[in-house]
Amino acid sequence: MRKLVVITGATGGIGAAICWRLHADGYGIIAQYGVSHDRARMLGERIRSGGGFFEAIPCDLSSPDGPAIVTQAVQTLLEANGAPALRALVNNAAKLLGPGFGDATVDQFDDYMAVNVRAPFFLSQGLAPLMPPGGSIVNISSASAHFSSPGDIVYAMTKSALESLTRNMAEAIARAGLRVNAVVPGFTDNGHRAFQDPAAYDYMSSFSVLGGVADPDVVAEAVSFLISDRARRTTGTILDVTGGSTLAARNRRASSVRALIPDS
Repeated sequence: MRKLVVITGATGGIGAAICWRLHADGYGIIAQYGVSHDRARMLGERIRSGGGFFEAIPCDLSSPDGPAIVTQAVQTLLEANGAPALRALVNNAAKLLGPGFGDATVDQFDDYMAVNVRAPFFLSQGLAPLMPPGGSIVNISSASAHFSSPGDIVYAMTKSALESLTRNMAEAIARAGLRVNAVVPGFTDNGHRAFQDPAAYDYMSSFSVLGGVADPDVVAEAVSFLISDRARRTTGTILDVTGGSTLAARNRRASSVRALIPDS
């Protein structure tokens, strides 16, 4: 019986890398995405051409009914494919580069919370009952939750909340034989134009004691480990793949990446 995983934000740089890694691990992919239809189509074609299972679910996770729409679509897919096991959920979708403390509006605040916190909560609530014992949830957090980020304060707050969800959910789903963990990436080249800007790249590189920025594969490898049986006794934890960005060993810096990118 084929094991399936649900990955949100699947067409972004990190999301696509997670899809590829888990496909290589033998999982079938159920990919939620927002509006990047061409990317979803190309990703699906490449995975299917390699003999993999791929189904895409376009859905706006900022909508209050977004998680319920995804949950229903997944349940329908499971039933249509002979009820294969749903092995994992990867809550990867997120709004990035949030507004700063003095600039944030109520609408922006609510939008970031909706995508980055509310959607993972209710997707987990809806999909966990579809997983057999041994199932796993992985939340993709950020190093921003671990140091002062006044220029990206709303985004940083959402990732702190996601890590709190990880710790508190662990006990809630343990009796069902399920696990939940979080991966904390540092700056990771997800294809955003900021990574092509020398000033922005140098700024991001300065956070890591190892230097440079990560490839999306670094995050994908961590996800692969956490949903596997190798991590069968691991739950409620935060796996840091930031290259030491959370050690606070940095010089004075700008307030945010946005401040370094023209016309951002």
